[in-house]
Amino acid sequence: MYPLSILALGRLRLDPCQELAQHYLDMLRPFARLEVTELSEGRGEPARALKDEAARIRARLQSVACPVLLTPEGRLRDSETLARWLGARMDRGEGLAFVIGSSHGFDPALKAEVREQISLSPLTFPHELSRVLLLEQLYRAFTILRGKAYHK
Repeated sequence: MYPLSILALGRLRLDPCQELAQHYLDMLRPFARLEVTELSEGRGEPARALKDEAARIRARLQSVACPVLLTPEGRLRDSETLARWLGARMDRGEGLAFVIGSSHGFDPALKAEVREQISLSPLTFPHELSRVLLLEQLYRAFTILRGKAYHK
């Protein structure tokens, strides 16, 4: 079972998003050992809050082989390409941690440090929906890799 983690700044507050996230977490269970960690958003002036968030994110990513930030300017991939990318990392045994930033995004210094960045879409989504979209795309990627009918 492949280990994956999601680090999310902020909590899922909306019941429908909580239910959908749990739905995809349950569906992912046969494919991956997935850990979701919620960190509180930084407080105060945005630049200072982002620096605080970045310090806490860095501490969590120290032992991760392949940290991935979800950013608007990150690389866009279709589902098949994402699946191949995920499969390649799995084949190399790289632990992955996907990081969903706060409502202010990420500290620029952290973005400069983390090489792997992906975008879920050129559209802007609320953070709660972004987590659900990421979970669904991870599930889709695993079904593509395993030749399951979900993606068809």
